[in-house]
Amino acid sequence: EKGEKKKFEPQNKEDKELVEMMERDIVCRNIETSWDKIAGLEEAKALLEEAVVLPLWMPEVFKGIRRPWSGVLMYGPPGTGK
Repeated sequence: EKGEKKKFEPQNKEDKELVEMMERDIVCRNIETSWDKIAGLEEAKALLEEAVVLPLWMPEVFKGIRRPWSGVLMYGPPGTGK
């Protein structure tokens, strides 16, 4: 999006192309879904919020020993909305 501050400034052409590809193909913008629209799985939603959302909203809290998780493994059969 234009005017949006980038979190990563590429240093060379290859990095720039990779960042543009990832932002185009992976990053979703303006999603109209809230946690309330996702039925059930309260524990899974709470864990995802702790692992992904909270470190983005409050980065100052997630430093040092409280650093954010390094990843989340989602598993299950295809078509289950992982």
